[in-house]
Amino acid sequence: MTRNLWTRALWGGVIGTVVQDIILLIGRAAGWVKTNMLSALARLFTTQGVSTTPSGQILGFVVHILLGAILAIIFAAIIRALHSRHNLIGGVIFGLLMWLAWGALSVPSGLASAPWSLGTPTTIFTLAGSLAYGLILGYAVSEEAVRERN
Repeated sequence: MTRNLWTRALWGGVIGTVVQDIILLIGRAAGWVKTNMLSALARLFTTQGVSTTPSGQILGFVVHILLGAILAIIFAAIIRALHSRHNLIGGVIFGLLMWLAWGALSVPSGLASAPWSLGTPTTIFTLAGSLAYGLILGYAVSEEAVRERN
């Protein structure tokens, strides 16, 4: 793997997003997560009826991967500006901020309810998914990841 910060951030964002989606999928399959983020993201580009179909879910997944990658590049720019080298905690904080932003922006846009308003299991799973995203992203852009590959 390359030492390039931007490439590591991009892959960290993609992998973190996939892990986040797996966590949310497990929660939804168990009946604990009452929101479908992929449908909400698909509704940005299509109707509500289409967003819940398999095609809509795929569209939502692609949009989520792209957003995860874009946010990862933003995170890399922030840690580069701060000259940070050990970014696990920074990544977790970033994941928490993204979870808060998701809840704060989804309600006024009408896409979904805030995850913390849908009960404790939904809150826990959505928060765990966002923290996993941040942790993976933080690790990907940390010096520990570079040293491990040498």
